Amino acid sequence: NFGYGQFEIDFSAVVLPNVNFIGAISYSAGSGHFIMGAGFLDISLNGSAPDGNGLVKHTGVMLGRFDVPFGIDYTRIPSPNRRLVSIPLLTQKTVNCWNDIGLNLYGELALFNYNFFIVNGAENGSAMGSRITVPLGESMEFGGSFAMQTAKNDANAIPKIYGVDFQSTLGPVKLSFEYQQATALLEGDFNLETEDCQHNGYYGEVDWDVTSFSGLPIFLIGRYGAWEMDNNDQVSQVAAGLGYKFGKGFEMRAEYLSDQVQHYNPENHLTMQAVVSF
Repeated sequence: NFGYGQFEIDFSAVVLPNVNFIGAISYSAGSGHFIMGAGFLDISLNGSAPDGNGLVKHTGVMLGRFDVPFGIDYTRIPSPNRRLVSIPLLTQKTVNCWNDIGLNLYGELALFNYNFFIVNGAENGSAMGSRITVPLGESMEFGGSFAMQTAKNDANAIPKIYGVDFQSTLGPVKLSFEYQQATALLEGDFNLETEDCQHNGYYGEVDWDVTSFSGLPIFLIGRYGAWEMDNNDQVSQVAAGLGYKFGKGFEMRAEYLSDQVQHYNPENHLTMQAVVSF
């Protein structure tokens, strides 16, 4: 079947010398509505660009609606930056493309980068957390993320989640790995009625741009992920993708996706995607 994925318009404006407004409006084919994907003020507290020298290179604060800085996937805007059609199984089962309204303090220091955020979260209280990344040279980065609700949910549990991740670039090959463990939080829902919902999972991804090897503007990408509930319910997922870059901002992609639930027969899907950005 043919389908329309998403149409998004991104825009930005300089409000003051150190204050920018960044927004995004997108049309979701699933809901049939336009939604505000982002709309926040980005206030630079230390210089106007992240290229300073010394211990503190750049600091700032974001106010408004933004993608919450947790894990790796929040940096991969669909569809231009996420080269596979599907999102990782782990992301889907935990924070599920977390987008919220609140405040985020961020900074780039000489030894590490940080984000500290507080957002709306669930109905009771707010959600708060942080993400720390440690770059090792130009080609490697380790990260850690943590988030929790400030009040108990209706099941008398405090939703919380933590994760660790790793990214590396070796020439035309990019490697990613991520692990997360969550309590009383499932598929982005902080209002679970089950107190003892605990689960964990991981995925690894390899992205290879074969242009220099083949002479053709092609990339290959593969991902394997697994997820498990505390009651031993298990799901594994394999995704393999092929992309062809026709020019700047225009790509055709194909993805084979296989989901294996427990011992049942896997569900297999083949998806073709056209991505246009400008």
